[in-house]
Amino acid sequence: MKRLILSRHAKSSWDQPDLRDIDRPLNKRGLRAAPIMGGVLRERGFLADAIFSSPSVRTRMTSQILAEELAFPVDRIEIIDSFYGASPGGIVHFVEQLDDELSAVMLVGHNPTWEELYERLTGERLDHLPTSGVIVIDFEIDHWRDLSQEGKVEALLIPRDFGCGGGQSGDSPSVLS
Repeated sequence: MKRLILSRHAKSSWDQPDLRDIDRPLNKRGLRAAPIMGGVLRERGFLADAIFSSPSVRTRMTSQILAEELAFPVDRIEIIDSFYGASPGGIVHFVEQLDDELSAVMLVGHNPTWEELYERLTGERLDHLPTSGVIVIDFEIDHWRDLSQEGKVEALLIPRDFGCGGGQSGDSPSVLS
């Protein structure tokens, strides 16, 4: 079995409108939600053998917080430049190349890619994955190269369900949210 943990970055700050999208850090809500969601993952046993993150500041910050909560070495987080602005197909191609020694991997990235990837890998529609939202998908495969649309959703973790916000309408739009 292989497990894919898709984490959308925590809520980012819009306090500096001149900042490039890739350079936006987490805001206070994001800094509160990320460790809570990491704790939820830890408590439910959703641990990762590897963590891969988009290079944006908000995804790197989210990855580091999640890693700390999961007792995963922060210095082992791999930044994957192609995750920023990636298509679902690009993410699938990346995953298919992973070492089969890895049973569970966490990818920290952006919408709309994560929502589209969810649909591609499960055949189900996802209306909205809020910031700090996490999807856990299991695959009855032995090799990452066999990744398909046969994934089974093990968990869909929404921050508001754990008292840490997220999912409210009125989130500021961005190219990569």
